[in-house]
Amino acid sequence: MRDIKKIRTGIPALDERLGGGILSNSIVLLSIQTGVTLIQFTKWNVPKQMDDPHIILVDFSLPALEFLERSNVKSIFRGENTKIQGDSLFTLIDCFTETGEAVVKSDGGIIHQVRYPFDPDKLYSIMKKVREDLGENRTALWVFNSLTDMSLGVSEQELIKFCRKAFRLHKSYRDLAFYILNWEAHEKKFRSTINQLADVVIEFRVEERAQSSKYVFLILWGM
Repeated sequence: MRDIKKIRTGIPALDERLGGGILSNSIVLLSIQTGVTLIQFTKWNVPKQMDDPHIILVDFSLPALEFLERSNVKSIFRGENTKIQGDSLFTLIDCFTETGEAVVKSDGGIIHQVRYPFDPDKLYSIMKKVREDLGENRTALWVFNSLTDMSLGVSEQELIKFCRKAFRLHKSYRDLAFYILNWEAHEKKFRSTINQLADVVIEFRVEERAQSSKYVFLILWGM
C-alpha cells in the first residue's frame, strides 16, 4: 500500500489553511462560481509531488483535444527522478463528444469516448475498468469536470448515487480525486449532501473590488 502524505496545492494561503496540503487519498470537491475556470486549478503542482502519477480526466465540458490543451496535462513538469511508464501519462474519459464507443491513442495517453455518458452505471463501469487496468501499485490522480455538466442529463438523486460509488472506488485505491461543481447551479440540499460525501470542500468565488476582481476561497469542510 502507498503511504498517505500531504500534497500541496501550490496556493500557499490555501495550503496553510489545509494544514500543509491535502491528504493524498482525499476526495476534494472544488465548488466554483459561474465564470470561474478551475481546469488548471493546481497548475499541476500536485502531480509533481506524486509517485509516477497517472492522471485520469473525466470530461463533460469541452471537446477532447481542447480539454487536454486547457488542462495542460501533456506538459506537466517532471523532475529528474520521475519516471513515466511508457505512454501512460493520462487517460481521458470523453463524455462530451457525441460519438460511438471508441478508444483513441493520443500523445502521452489514451482517450475513451463514451457513447452513453449520462448513464451513470455505464460511466462508472468505464472508470472502474480504467482504474483496474492501472493496477493497485500505480498512483492515480482524478480530475472530474464537472458534476454540474453531468447533471444536465442525470437527476440529482442519480448523481448522488453515482458519487457514492465513484468515491468508494477512489478510496479503495487510495487515490486523490478532484471533482468540480458549480455551486450556483444546484439547490442547497443537493450541495449539502455532496459536501458531506467529500473529504475536503473548497469553495472558490470572485470578489469584485475597485477596477479589479480577485479569486477568494473558503474551506467549507476538511479532514
